[in-house]
Amino acid sequence: MKIKRTDQIIEYMRTHGGVANVVDLCEKFGVSDMTIRRDLQTLENNKSVIRHYGGATLIQEITSSVNAAPFQTRLNVNQQIKMSLGLAAAEYLQKASILPTCNAVYIASGTTLYSMALQINYPLSNTTLVTDNVSVSQVLASHPDYTVISIGGQLILPSLNAVGHVAENMIRSFSFDYAFISAAAIDENGYIYNYNYIEAGTFTAVLESSRHIIVVADSTKFMKKTFVQLCQLKKGYTLITDSGISQDFYHTLVKNEVDVIVAP
Repeated sequence: MKIKRTDQIIEYMRTHGGVANVVDLCEKFGVSDMTIRRDLQTLENNKSVIRHYGGATLIQEITSSVNAAPFQTRLNVNQQIKMSLGLAAAEYLQKASILPTCNAVYIASGTTLYSMALQINYPLSNTTLVTDNVSVSQVLASHPDYTVISIGGQLILPSLNAVGHVAENMIRSFSFDYAFISAAAIDENGYIYNYNYIEAGTFTAVLESSRHIIVVADSTKFMKKTFVQLCQLKKGYTLITDSGISQDFYHTLVKNEVDVIVAP
């Protein structure tokens, strides 16, 4: 019995790390790029893959490999870039904290934001820091003069984030002047994505409760999608990233009135 091409594409992706691009698939199966794009659309409709610029990624690969990697393992990936972005985010907070309008700041989960927390080492006498992540809260609480609030709720592994009804309600009980969040992916139109639904509610609560959002994400996250779309970068948002951002994407964000900071 002849095996469907969509099934062959899935098998090909499983043997090639869960990711494939359109050009490679055209060469592999001897069909046009329009045909491959239709196949990928079918697979996305069936919740088998996530399409992104130039190709697709297996949903199984996204959920079981990237998101489930131990925290320390993810921390060691692109460590120099994460520390650079973390420093830029910490410096942004330092400048903001001087303003009388900086009373409450949210720092979300993620290894880049953990790197940010490690590099906050200045007075924050008028600012309360709030986080949903155990690792970030431990770093912040090591400063005896800081006021740190840790969001409660169900802790999920391996990231040790607080999620669920309790966490979301607690977040919504606050009003944040600034919120620093990470992103699993950002597509070509500036839409921000997360890995799974269970964390999406926490992110949504943060977005609803914050006056200004700062997204800290390295350029390897760009032109990609994952399973859960959260929001779009727009006016009132700041993106802190590295020099790998393309000029076209940079100009798209600036046109949308996003404040883009490129860390050295």
